Amino acid sequence: MATTTTPSDLQEIRYRREYWREYVRESGYAAYMGNDAMKPIHTCFEMTSGGKSLTIPLVGRLANAGVEGNTRLSGSEESLGKHTHSVTVQFSRHAVELSKQDEHYDASNAREAVRPLLKEWSMNRLRDRIIDAMGSVAFSGAQNATFWTPLDSGRNVAATSTQLNTWAAAHADRALFGKLISNYSATFATAIGNVDNTDDKLSANMVGVAKRLAKTCDPHIRPIRSNAEDGREYYVMFCNPQCFRDLKADSTIIANNRDARAREGSAMDKNPLFQDGDLIHDGVIIREIPEIPAFSNGTINVAANFLCGAQAVAVAWGQEPRFTAKKEDDYDFFTGIGIEELVGCNKVMRKHGVAGTFKDHGVVTVFAAAVSDA
Repeated sequence: MATTTTPSDLQEIRYRREYWREYVRESGYAAYMGNDAMKPIHTCFEMTSGGKSLTIPLVGRLANAGVEGNTRLSGSEESLGKHTHSVTVQFSRHAVELSKQDEHYDASNAREAVRPLLKEWSMNRLRDRIIDAMGSVAFSGAQNATFWTPLDSGRNVAATSTQLNTWAAAHADRALFGKLISNYSATFATAIGNVDNTDDKLSANMVGVAKRLAKTCDPHIRPIRSNAEDGREYYVMFCNPQCFRDLKADSTIIANNRDARAREGSAMDKNPLFQDGDLIHDGVIIREIPEIPAFSNGTINVAANFLCGAQAVAVAWGQEPRFTAKKEDDYDFFTGIGIEELVGCNKVMRKHGVAGTFKDHGVVTVFAAAVSDA
């Protein structure tokens, strides 16, 4: 006896009403952002009353020797080293349009999924802009020129060879190409070409060298926190994922986590040997940012890793993100939900020396091999 089969166009199809959204990582920067002079990512909200750009005053340390004994001080005073840095803001917007027919057909309640998706889009854009800012060698208005093809290609651009060389020439004291300071060259292509995939994977030694550069470069890079009584200073390094992988496998890092970390209580839950999470070495908190891209040096893939002190990057808001609604609804048939913010982001740079060369205010850039997983 034949079994009657219901035609497919008559079969009822049920969906869960809750959307299962694609996983989107949090930026990884939240703990290091804030309107605080000791944060590496300095956030500013002073523009809410209007304006195209925010100008941040930067003051350098006193460098002259002063006078001793009966020597007159008059005429030997030192000028205050004042500099400024500007962040230009632009509107960023996105939206999703829904029709009454689509909503009637769709049992999964798409409207409820729109707001969190738009919020995630806004967070992703901010994360990408912070990464592009860290990898910037120059900026013009709201646009950064980056080492790599920019993550936010709508706003930022890849740096030209001239811009890369200008940056390299100015950053001999705060750029590390591989494990040796001697790999440096004022010609960027030469310096980055000196990084190889055998000796120049990110290591505990390279982290230590980068920290010493931060302490001794001119102008100095202020730590994100310090304890003067104990003589301790802390920085944070944001790492490309392949470089973080290599650092995690470094014998010194493994020994530190095996022999020096706490064992009592729930210590195993916090030990990077067993759990994912930040590394700490020589007063440097090392955080993986998987979205930091690798790029080719002509032979191998390399990546920039950023040892940051205070006020390395500036983010300025003229308007925080807000949800908007579409007005032209075609007789109540179409609806739209959008998000809008007015924001700018770039690396803090300051002029230095008689020639007024621009230098990164709070970053030591560490280039290391970024060998892909086999």
